[in-house]
Amino acid sequence: MVRPVTYCMLMFLVLISCVNTEKVTGVVDGDTFTIKDGMSVRLLGINAPELNEPGGDIAKDILTSLILNRNVRLEKDITDKDNYGRLLRYVYQGNTFVNAEIVRNGYAETRFYPPDTLYKRYVEELEKMAVRNGRGLWSFSVFQTPDTTYADVKPLLEKKITVAIISWREAAEYYGQTKTVEGKIVMSNNTGKVCFLNFHENWRKYFTAVIFSSDFEKFPPHPEDYYIHRAVRVTGLIKEYKGKPEIIVKSPSQIEIIE
Repeated sequence: MVRPVTYCMLMFLVLISCVNTEKVTGVVDGDTFTIKDGMSVRLLGINAPELNEPGGDIAKDILTSLILNRNVRLEKDITDKDNYGRLLRYVYQGNTFVNAEIVRNGYAETRFYPPDTLYKRYVEELEKMAVRNGRGLWSFSVFQTPDTTYADVKPLLEKKITVAIISWREAAEYYGQTKTVEGKIVMSNNTGKVCFLNFHENWRKYFTAVIFSSDFEKFPPHPEDYYIHRAVRVTGLIKEYKGKPEIIVKSPSQIEIIE
């Protein structure tokens, strides 16, 4: 006669052995990899720096050490693929929840797009701890902190340093620095996943403030309408994206209406 505990353990082992896994054959960057059948997989809920950005090579090395040439389990949320045909998945290697582990160690920031928000609160809590403890890339000017009222402004005040106010025309001169950019929002666009607040009609070249849908709930409804045609000051880390300057706005405290 098989004891109940032993039977349950046997059933558990059977279930584990039946879980489908995929062999990781290549790592593209800090949040994307390929599997044996040639498909690309994008880790849900996180955003690592691009390879041409500061920290991009480090983030890739971290993901490589976690999954390359190993079998991983892929978990789907709501959306199956992104616009580039990549599978959108939560990834597990053994007992490690890879998406969360990368954020916990500070090599990616959180970036959840509705409706794929299954682990949003959990991963955001890990991000807060990584920011507070200065883990990984949070020790450098790589990511925009979740809330500048605490993570950026407080340290600056303690050091008695003021954030310089610059014109939106000068933004490209200050990559990797935290500045306050002043100007008028002349164009805006909300794709549902990203809201772009543009300071010039040639938005492909000039400064843009960017709000991701994961942060929409913090802002007034329809931020593309709320901020349009207003003179503002936007405070944050100036980054280069496709040859132009931008600030990722994660908190309304980063945008001051000056009219």
